[in-house]
Amino acid sequence: MIRSMTGFGSAAGEFAGRAVSVEVKSVNNRFREVVARMPKICAPLEEAVKKLVAARVERGRVDLWVQLDDRELKKKALKVDYEFAGEVWALLSQLQERLNLGGAPTLDQVLSLGVVGPEEDNPDLEELWAALKPLVNEALDGLTAMREAEGLNLADDLEKRLSKLTAANRQVEELASSAPDVLLEKLQNRLSELGAGVKVDQSRLAQEAALLADRADITEEVVRLASHLSRFADIIAGEEASGRRLDFLLQEMGREVNTMGSKSQDLEVTGLVLDMKAELEKLREQVQNIE
Repeated sequence: MIRSMTGFGSAAGEFAGRAVSVEVKSVNNRFREVVARMPKICAPLEEAVKKLVAARVERGRVDLWVQLDDRELKKKALKVDYEFAGEVWALLSQLQERLNLGGAPTLDQVLSLGVVGPEEDNPDLEELWAALKPLVNEALDGLTAMREAEGLNLADDLEKRLSKLTAANRQVEELASSAPDVLLEKLQNRLSELGAGVKVDQSRLAQEAALLADRADITEEVVRLASHLSRFADIIAGEEASGRRLDFLLQEMGREVNTMGSKSQDLEVTGLVLDMKAELEKLREQVQNIE
């Protein structure tokens, strides 16, 4: 199935009191490139996330964002380090006694030394991955669906242009088959223009016409182009990612068409070659969008 390289997908869920959202976007790229942006606590899972993306995307630049909204959690995420507070109280008491200050340490003095602070955010990675993985897959499902939907439009356009190329190649094949007779007729007409007194060796004339026809023969190019066109159709009907293979085939098709144009002396064939070059260029533009 043809898939576009552009698409978007998203998913949302929850983990340990946090709202979690995943967004993924892809654009054209000659190769596969995955860029993941996520909070610090998710950093250890970055490679696992990238592997999920790589398993689903063959080609294109993919940007993935993970966001954790833990504003409600932060309101409750304060803790008291009672052990540290006891040590601070004891040290302050000793200091006051040594300096003969009298009295006892105050709560403000203890708090000023950081015995109360935010609770460390170290979630269990296995639990975090269990929550994040399905969200990444859900976002990738949306991305793939969009890429496939756009791919259907691309496939329709490719098939139409492929049909035009196939029809033009058949016309070229018909014209190429009559090339020897056409060349012989041209030679005879040219000799007739030279005058009735010119003696013509018909056998020699036929040999010259055959030699010219051989030099201008494009049968092999026509056959190879037909084979490439057939292969192109098979690829766009297949299930695997096809952008690179189609790009390679287009290069081969371009070579065959260029050779036809350089070898043929038929103006009608030349016109068809120009039409085929135009269609090939449009195909190239479309293939740049295909995964």
